[in-house]
Amino acid sequence: MAKLTINRGSVANDGTGDNLRDGANKVNLNFDEIYTAIGDGSTVNGTIKVADDSSTVMTLSANGETIRLLGGTGITSTISGNDLTLAVDGTVLSSTAVSTLTNKSIDLTDNTITGTTAEFNTALTDNDFATLAGTEALTNKTINASSNTISNIVNANLSGSAAISNSNLANSKISIRDDSSTTDDINLGETLVVAGGSGITTSISSNTLTIATDGAVVTETSTDTLTNKTINGPDNTLTNIANGSLANSAVTLGATSVSLGATASSASNFNISGTSSLSGTGTVDTTGSGNKLRFNFANTGSLPTAATYEGMFAYDVGGNNPYVADAGGWVKLLSENSSIADISNVGSIASITNGQVLVWNSAGGRFDPGDQGSGLSDIVDDTTPQLGGGLDSQANYITDASYLAIRAGDTGNVVNTITVTVATKTTEHPAHGTGSSNGYVLDGIESPALTLAKGTYKFDQSDSSNSGHPLLFYYDVLKARAWTTDVTTSGTPGSSGAYTQIDITSDTPRRLAYQCSSHVRMGHEADVQGGKSTNLNIETDKSNTGDGSTTTITLNTNDRTVDDILVFVNGICLVPTDDYTISSTTLTFTTAPGSGAEIVIRYLG
Repeated sequence: MAKLTINRGSVANDGTGDNLRDGANKVNLNFDEIYTAIGDGSTVNGTIKVADDSSTVMTLSANGETIRLLGGTGITSTISGNDLTLAVDGTVLSSTAVSTLTNKSIDLTDNTITGTTAEFNTALTDNDFATLAGTEALTNKTINASSNTISNIVNANLSGSAAISNSNLANSKISIRDDSSTTDDINLGETLVVAGGSGITTSISSNTLTIATDGAVVTETSTDTLTNKTINGPDNTLTNIANGSLANSAVTLGATSVSLGATASSASNFNISGTSSLSGTGTVDTTGSGNKLRFNFANTGSLPTAATYEGMFAYDVGGNNPYVADAGGWVKLLSENSSIADISNVGSIASITNGQVLVWNSAGGRFDPGDQGSGLSDIVDDTTPQLGGGLDSQANYITDASYLAIRAGDTGNVVNTITVTVATKTTEHPAHGTGSSNGYVLDGIESPALTLAKGTYKFDQSDSSNSGHPLLFYYDVLKARAWTTDVTTSGTPGSSGAYTQIDITSDTPRRLAYQCSSHVRMGHEADVQGGKSTNLNIETDKSNTGDGSTTTITLNTNDRTVDDILVFVNGICLVPTDDYTISSTTLTFTTAPGSGAEIVIRYLG
């Protein structure tokens, strides 16, 4: 990066120079480059380090400290201007200098001595060296036997007054060791005696030493009679032994005698007892009664491979369960010790609880523990659960009943709790496709129509799905007027402990609706048994005015007909179907009301 210069402007405060931020940025960039060049980017390094060939390091301060470059033996140093010159004197050999070497060793492996034969002869006098082809007498010389070879030395040169005696040899003896690791040394020139032993003789002829055995030693090819010898059967093989040569030439199985070497296909009166066992691929065939064979095993892990013993019976002593082997594995047999879970199409019952039954699981193809159902569960009495389930799930109807008894809600201090959750509506919801896309789910059922007897009912909204959906009670599903008598709320819906509670009494309206106070048509209606009949609920809408041409207005609900609505134009009540019709949320006049005409809609009920 080139040096950055702060623009100061032409004159003070003329606005042409760098502002403080740009000027400070240039200062920072200049210092960053300096700190990076002579430091690590954040700290300046004010020293210079110099190392020699032995890795000795010298540290110099960059504030003017001097480096001295000194010469050595045969080397001088001089400085002239900016030049440092290193020179050698005559004591140092160079490739071009003519020098006389004294007391130097030259390695001929790494160097070559050149010159003419005459020059070489002049430098060396005769008889200074023993030549390779010459005949010279060596005196006081040491010859390294590992690096040189001495040849053509005859016996005469090694005896008596020979030029080389045993005392002049580095190793003048031969060591001999026998099988027992006993060692003896023999000097060169001494005699080695090889003696025979029991059954062994030695003989020497010319340069050949022969070791032989006599008749007392048995060899692989000799024919001999052995007496008092022990032959180890596993390590030796005896052949050609006839039964007549054996003390016992047959064995007896039960009542059947079998000669050695013969095959016994059967044996009579043969019993297997003790720890004896049968094995192989044959069969056991007996028609006798009272057979006793045990097939007990400590546990299922001890059972043999089922595919190998297909059809075999086995008993697990640890689990008290019988099994039969199949090619695919061991199959448990049902017994008095069996559980219903041992049936292949029954799932695990490890977590089954009181009152649950086995319910068919079509997806799993088995029976799994499940609730006995709802709707008909307490038909007989309060304590004996009855099989059944919701009438809707069974596609059944209540017909030809003498009477239908609805048990009153527990009174006093007992509170009937209904668990409330919120979920996306399905076709099971009574207001599916209308209002909010979400609906209440009471005890697992989408917004059922309730029949409530006198008592206290708590609608538990602790589940997090209730967040933003307070459940309250109204005279109608459109929430025109709320019912708040004997209704209490606690907490925030969707949080722990939140609920809406209502006490049903004889003063409670016979018909109520439970709905979300923030959204439309999330709930349904409740019929109160023994409740109080309410007066006609009327809602008046005066928001519409005629303009002389418009024949339609929009109603505030789509569940109205011409029979539960009154329409007035300028105080005159119109005749249904003659003066107007209703379709969904649209009211259509036969004749458009005049301009400025007052239109009043009165919703009944």
